Amino acid sequence: MLRKELIWIFVLISFLVFATEYFIEDQRLCISPKPNIGGTLTLTISSLPESFLIYGTLDSSSYAVVMGPMMSTLVEYHPITSQIRPGLAKSWIVSDDGKTVWFYLREAYWSDGQPITSDDVLFTMQYFVMNKYAVGNQIDRFMIPDENKVIRPVKWFKESDKVVRAELPAPYGAFFSVLTAVYIYPKHKLENLIDKNNLSSVNKIWGPNTPPSQIVVNGPYKVSQIIPNKKIVLERNPYFWKKDPYGNKLPYFDKLEFLIIRDSETFINKFINGEIDYTGISSTVYPRLKKIELSGNANYILFASQPVGTSPSPAHISFNFDAKNKTLRDVFRKKEFREAMEYALNRKRIIEEVYNGLAIPGGGLILPTNEEFYNPSVEYLMRPFDLKRASDILDSIGIIDTNGDGVREFPKGSPFKFTILTYSLYKKIAEIFQEELQKIGIKTTLQILSFEEVTQRLTSGDFECGIYGFGNQPDPQLRKAIWQPGQRLYYWHLSTVDTTTNPPKPVFSEMFEWEKRIWLLFEKAQVEMDQSKRKILYDEWQELYYKYLPVIFVARQMNFFGCSKTLGNVVQSKRGVPTFTVWTTFRKQKAY
Repeated sequence: MLRKELIWIFVLISFLVFATEYFIEDQRLCISPKPNIGGTLTLTISSLPESFLIYGTLDSSSYAVVMGPMMSTLVEYHPITSQIRPGLAKSWIVSDDGKTVWFYLREAYWSDGQPITSDDVLFTMQYFVMNKYAVGNQIDRFMIPDENKVIRPVKWFKESDKVVRAELPAPYGAFFSVLTAVYIYPKHKLENLIDKNNLSSVNKIWGPNTPPSQIVVNGPYKVSQIIPNKKIVLERNPYFWKKDPYGNKLPYFDKLEFLIIRDSETFINKFINGEIDYTGISSTVYPRLKKIELSGNANYILFASQPVGTSPSPAHISFNFDAKNKTLRDVFRKKEFREAMEYALNRKRIIEEVYNGLAIPGGGLILPTNEEFYNPSVEYLMRPFDLKRASDILDSIGIIDTNGDGVREFPKGSPFKFTILTYSLYKKIAEIFQEELQKIGIKTTLQILSFEEVTQRLTSGDFECGIYGFGNQPDPQLRKAIWQPGQRLYYWHLSTVDTTTNPPKPVFSEMFEWEKRIWLLFEKAQVEMDQSKRKILYDEWQELYYKYLPVIFVARQMNFFGCSKTLGNVVQSKRGVPTFTVWTTFRKQKAY
């Protein structure tokens, strides 16, 4: 799963940091009709990119430099709303049965002046995306079960130079979402570099020693200079097809430099000194930089953004519906017990003490900034911290302190207690949860293990209560393997999946009625090509999770960014999302 996570982390970063020319949320976001043209924009990476072909590497620096600044996709996410919109494909048509999609390519050119055609799309899909020997292939994203549940690939065909046809084994609602990670590469430059008898040869294409003149792009910048251990210099692509709302050609900057900085303290000092224009910031560094900003001596602006992207993962609390202790298992399966646990969860205290106030409650399943799929009604379904209410519910299900020793007992008299399993990242959350539970007579033991050990224990069902996290995704289908009952990663109720079959099969006899409904919602949404209808289905899924609490979502940390005061066109939307792009920002004549 690491490869998938890396790909999607940088896809989401690229769509936040490298958004397109559509700047409308509720209104146009402060776009200047007369931006300054020229100059150099400076960002950072932690190492020299291993490759300029993202399908031949899992390297994060390669992703940062290529995905957005150098290469484009057929379709892309709106950086604020997460809605799918045109990229290299100016439009598309979906057949009535949802199994055929025609993409109509816009009049666009590679940086060497050659037209971008259907051949480039088919070439990218065949030799990179669906090449099992390519290190960064995306085969699993384009293998779809047909009506008979047989897994088959999406097939691509050329209709004309500017029309591509995709044939799906069955309707697939997340098809456009997975396409946002498919960066199109030039057939005319790369085909001759591939050994057709050894398809692993793609992993050696366009390495860091490639002459910049040989690297042809379709994004806003092309490689100009590679200085090992120092920096990568990109320069404006004169053939880039995007313009701003006023007709100005993009990008505004002449050059984009990525400084190679491995040491975190060096990185921080360079940002403080104004040598870095824009960057993501860790939660540990943010307070230090904020203090400087508040003193009035900073030449930067900090953004504490509403949560965006796939990380950091929102924490959740789970109770094992298949716990080895049958008496404990029966209690965990009661909705009332899980409701009591949510009432005992002091999210406000956790946000203050663990996240320094810089987090939102819940934050699981779909982020509030994801307007495409977020259901705001879940905010009203979250139960507030109320220990009396929690205590009363426990009393009502027979978990009572019968002997007055301050510890509740099972109805038959044995002490009610369980172990909370987690790892160091969530240790403080576990300690706060433990303290609040103790106030209402619930005895717990903390077990803090390594991330690897906790993952193994949870996914094998060897736990009682766990605190863990899964990263958010822009499309719920991309988390079906976790949130749909009957899947391997639905770890709190593994009896709903038969792992003796390949692929695993759901065990409906082990599911509660609400779990069966969630299973069905995912199945319906998977084959629904109408995005508005998919949202209705996923709205219900979110409500069922927050009502029945298969897991209890704790909080999701905000994201932090820093920006030089000298940059123009860098804003924060009404929903708290910073909008920065490498081709629409420019250098103001003076700092503000």
